[in-house]
Amino acid sequence: MTDLSIGVLPARLNALIQAGRWPGSDSSVNSQNLRPLVVAERVQLFAPGESLICLMPPPFRTIADHAKGKMLPLFWSKYGALDVISPRDALVIGDFGIGSDAPIILYYREGTSRPPVLWLRWEKDEPKRTTWVKGADDFDEFADLLQL
Repeated sequence: MTDLSIGVLPARLNALIQAGRWPGSDSSVNSQNLRPLVVAERVQLFAPGESLICLMPPPFRTIADHAKGKMLPLFWSKYGALDVISPRDALVIGDFGIGSDAPIILYYREGTSRPPVLWLRWEKDEPKRTTWVKGADDFDEFADLLQL
């Protein structure tokens, strides 16, 4: 599993989990596709062009962990823009719903105190190309944008 432990999670994320405001089970992820936890207008403040966010439950996994799956190594090597991020420093905390193939990560490359929140954007003019976009300077800004 990952080198990143729950001890390095932002305090606000831990508080949201403890308060039950962040999903705590796998079943809650699927239900978010039908009953979103965040309104579309708030999602667009974080990621223009997107309208749904699904928040992942702990334990969170890094992209390096996800890329070890049966089908996922091909996806990540081809579309993950792994040349611009460190997969072992990228903790997946959400995505944009079923079929989006666009994770939202806490990016710990520069340290653990205030990791920025990035998301994988699919380029509209080049559908097979992706890039990582900073949606928030840190988790507190992310949570404020989404009104969590």
